[in-house]
Amino acid sequence: MKIKINNQEYEARAGETIYQVCQKNRIKIPTLCSLKDFHEGLCRICVVEQNGKLITSCNKQVSDGMEIATESEEVSRARRINLELLWSDHAGKCVTCKKNRKCELQDLAEEYKIENFHFVPRKEELTIGEELDLLKDNRLRVVVDEGNPAISRTTELCVECRRCINVCPTKEFGFNNRAGDVVVGTPYEKPLDCIFCGQCVKDCPVGAITDKNDLPKIIGELDDLKKMAVALVDPAILESVAFEQEEMDSKEKIVGVLQAIGFEKVFDLGFGMELMLEQMEKKIKDSPGKNIILGHCPSLNLYIQKYYPQFVENILNVANPDEIMAEHIKRDYAREQKINPDDIAVISISSCTAKKVSKSENLDYVITVRELGRIIRQKNIKLADIKQTDFNNELVRSLAPPGAKLLLNGKSAKNIIRTGGAAEILAKKTKAKYVVADGIEQIKNILNNLSKSRIETKIIEGMVCPGGCVNGGGQSRNFKF
Repeated sequence: MKIKINNQEYEARAGETIYQVCQKNRIKIPTLCSLKDFHEGLCRICVVEQNGKLITSCNKQVSDGMEIATESEEVSRARRINLELLWSDHAGKCVTCKKNRKCELQDLAEEYKIENFHFVPRKEELTIGEELDLLKDNRLRVVVDEGNPAISRTTELCVECRRCINVCPTKEFGFNNRAGDVVVGTPYEKPLDCIFCGQCVKDCPVGAITDKNDLPKIIGELDDLKKMAVALVDPAILESVAFEQEEMDSKEKIVGVLQAIGFEKVFDLGFGMELMLEQMEKKIKDSPGKNIILGHCPSLNLYIQKYYPQFVENILNVANPDEIMAEHIKRDYAREQKINPDDIAVISISSCTAKKVSKSENLDYVITVRELGRIIRQKNIKLADIKQTDFNNELVRSLAPPGAKLLLNGKSAKNIIRTGGAAEILAKKTKAKYVVADGIEQIKNILNNLSKSRIETKIIEGMVCPGGCVNGGGQSRNFKF
């Protein structure tokens, strides 16, 4: 069928929404609640005009001959009003917010020049009693959750877009209370007890759900002249770090930025991945006739522990690449370089939020790509002035066993960060059959089949984040078409 958008004709398929057709044809429509597979129409920022009537584009399906205007005086006015209603709850909180300068609501408020707050009561217009009642009402509705080791949550900044409800693979979120007191939260507002995949953090448009870490302490380690700060760079971030900072469009630029913020050494995690594969291969060969679940996805391990504890013994228990390299750095590398291990701070920069929970005694911190962006902004690093440089490689040269046939060109790393890559490599080496699960639904199907003895393959690989670590929850969303 054909429809008109802004007086131009476009092809559309039955069942598509106006928003989807616009996205497909690179016509920008702002939104705070829509995602690829979920279109709620809650934020009402995506309004468009049809025959003089305003409609939400994300949940209105196209029809033959439809004529749509995505930009008009009425559309702009409606979007500004809806934005101001949302912005009125956030005004004045941006400076201390973790999402400052990386917030979808803030960006839209700037784009639509939301400056006059018609919906915010002026202090001089309130009596003392009214002001106290307003403050009490606001505080009663705020829930702050710091009980999760990887994720922080506050309802104070929530715009109730339902993104977290829709993307959470284990359905940890829902609506609490009724009418005007409705808030997004966990059952009975208990601390968030999840598998730490971080998809809710990735898709939250504001600062309601954020990464949890002691960034001031980490920045202190980077600035401490007595400390040697070492960065371990997960290859998965190389494909997505530009979503956080557009200027970081190559690994050489990333290394240069890391050195600029205070890292003395920057190592590629690919070497640790090679060592992890070697350990996995040996353990698989030593486990004849057993269904083995590869354990390099921390979220998968937590999911099995919570929902399929009968298969905990099937998980291939090897250290993750970050831990392997951190141990080598604080033991062998420190001895070789004559450095006190206590004077080394090893920090992994990862696309995985769940790694925060599984860090070892040698791995001091795990920070996500989002947190790296926050450090860059806090330090006011001018990315345009950063020189490009490459990874330090003396660690690989000094620690690789003599004659080791490690694929140090990164091919293994590129495979491991995608669902099925590690299983395929190990299957070729061990001559074993394998099966792959991409995302939580496929993981559930495989584990259910395994419980009914329907799985005969030796190697099982599952990754909670769809597509693998390249789509990990520790990264920012891709806002490009």
